[in-house]
Amino acid sequence: MRKILAVPAFACFLLTMGLRADTVVTVPFLGNMLPANETPPTNINASATAIIQVHEVLDSTGALKSGSVEFTVIYKFPAANTVVGLHIHKAAAGVAGAIVIPTDVNATTNAITVDATGAGTINKQVQFGTAAGQPDVAIVADMLANPANYYVNIHTTDFPGGAMRSQLLPAQRTVVMAQMSPLNEVPPIPTSKASAIASVRVLRALDSTGNMLSAVVTFDANYTGFPDPTTLTGFHIHNGPAGVNAGVVINTGIGAGAASVPTGPGGAGNLHYDVLVATNNATQVAVVNGLFTNPTSCCYINIHNTVNGGGEIRDQLRTTDFANIQVTMLPSNETPPIAGLNASAPAAVSVYTIRNADGSVAAGSTNFDVNARFPAAIKFTGLHIHNGPAGVAGPVTIGTDVGSNNVSSDANGNISINRWVTSGDAAGVATLNNLLANPSTAYVNLHTTDNPGGAVRSQLGSAPVAPSAAGAAPDVSTVKNLAPGTIVSIYGSNLAAFAADLSGMSPFFPALPTGLNGVSVKIGGNTAPLFYVSPGQINAEVPFETTAGNQSIAVTTAGGTSTLSATVSAAAPSIFIIDVANNVGAILKNADMSLVAANNKVKVGDVVVVFSTGLGQTTPAVQTGTFVQPPSGTSFNNTVPVTVTVDGKSATVMYSMAVPNFTGLYATATVVPSGVSGPVPLVLTAGGAASNTVTLNVQ
Repeated sequence: MRKILAVPAFACFLLTMGLRADTVVTVPFLGNMLPANETPPTNINASATAIIQVHEVLDSTGALKSGSVEFTVIYKFPAANTVVGLHIHKAAAGVAGAIVIPTDVNATTNAITVDATGAGTINKQVQFGTAAGQPDVAIVADMLANPANYYVNIHTTDFPGGAMRSQLLPAQRTVVMAQMSPLNEVPPIPTSKASAIASVRVLRALDSTGNMLSAVVTFDANYTGFPDPTTLTGFHIHNGPAGVNAGVVINTGIGAGAASVPTGPGGAGNLHYDVLVATNNATQVAVVNGLFTNPTSCCYINIHNTVNGGGEIRDQLRTTDFANIQVTMLPSNETPPIAGLNASAPAAVSVYTIRNADGSVAAGSTNFDVNARFPAAIKFTGLHIHNGPAGVAGPVTIGTDVGSNNVSSDANGNISINRWVTSGDAAGVATLNNLLANPSTAYVNLHTTDNPGGAVRSQLGSAPVAPSAAGAAPDVSTVKNLAPGTIVSIYGSNLAAFAADLSGMSPFFPALPTGLNGVSVKIGGNTAPLFYVSPGQINAEVPFETTAGNQSIAVTTAGGTSTLSATVSAAAPSIFIIDVANNVGAILKNADMSLVAANNKVKVGDVVVVFSTGLGQTTPAVQTGTFVQPPSGTSFNNTVPVTVTVDGKSATVMYSMAVPNFTGLYATATVVPSGVSGPVPLVLTAGGAASNTVTLNVQ
């Protein structure tokens, strides 16, 4: 697997489109509903997992003004039953409290019949802050701030006071994706034409010590190309790396016999499953945690069928790039504008993408989180992303099934729906690439029966502004000079519409991309490989072809090109800093590769490894943007001669080389000299140029 140095600048962080009148945020909670949690406990052999999502609408100050509380309760009763209540109450564990957020489930007009299997799912939504008689906004705000003081419970005819309950558990969310192919199976299946894009959404709740209290894994896959007819016999997550067959760990339940699923018409269709994680199963817990930290090394996902029972299509799961777009859809934005309609729809459009080797979007998952505000009950007949600038009615390129499977007739409510864009969807992929580079090229709108051509609409962003590149320096460093191969940070404004790093890249991409979200960089006229782009910062590698001297740095976006200049030398060492406040450098003990710090000091005579950038071309040479190959025998990619001083004293250098499996990263091993102690300065020098000074903690 290809890697880069994990420094803060490489982290992909959430980006919004700027301050809006309203902002949309969804906060998830989980609940393990058990009879033993009731007050007093009940004796029914039942359980349920509750997913509570609070869809918030915040005003321009960040205060909660309205929203929806969405209940998804996956239950298992021992036999047929009748549910007569589903509510959130305010009270601590072990205390019976008053209902503060009721659903419309009740014994007289809206009871829910549980069939003989005892299993099922309840989906309900409760509005607040949009009309009289709804839950008070202050109650919801308090629940968000103090979830342990609130519980969800379910009532039945046998237990009208409550059959089972759970306190609300704050949940974390991650989304991982995969491009499933028969060529990824072990062994590959070259005769198969099947493929799929899979999205796996994971919710987990942890206690204060990191132990998992609850988790739900939601599988979604849009598949095509299976023989028609055929039957799907498995859809699983396995805990294994690429090229290795491993056991099933998280199972959707598709299997032999009655649980098998026929493919859709023409061998295409969608699979959707919510799977409850057994938190007492250490392997399942490890996989869920792995999906948060390193999904590609942890796990793969595959689909089995009757033709290939061992698996037809497969891929390693991988992290995604993420862009969060905040808009408010209005009738005045429609083409033509709609007069006299007092409606709006604050919305968050979240785009998760995985990338091709060149950095372009390969596939994606788009989540629409729309809070409709209409003057009266209305049917929603469409929710789409269209290509087109402001004032132009363009074609739908990313649609949803609102209007068929997800019609709503509420005047106010939340529509939360996901849409996949597969690699075979040329129009959808083009839209994702275009809007991530220039969001003004696309718009989102909501259609109704009264306004079938669109009732409320918003562009996904404003027209691009020319970038302004203000300065460049080696990453996490005060040194201003650059060298070929340096990891350089370029600072400025309007440098990208959305942040992106290498998160969505395939684990086996051969080289760094030269474009991300429509951003490209040239240094000395040479195209620079990219690690990271964002509105305020770009991380790139100085091409090895760049010659010494004063060279231009040109940043190009959809808004234009901005240039600045920097001095390039054969070597310009810069030591990475781990702890900026204490100026602690990226220096590890050679003995165990632990970070040298105030609580992990080294001794005189110890060998330490100093990680830096800016040491220039190596022998043998490495190529721009490519990952240094592991050594063959004793052959390393050695740097120019390097010297090290510790507290002004010369230190013996054992080696200095480019780090295998990385790019732009160098390691220099040196011996802590005698006569030094305490927090002392360390400086690395190459080609006559001294690095920044970092602190080394010596006993």
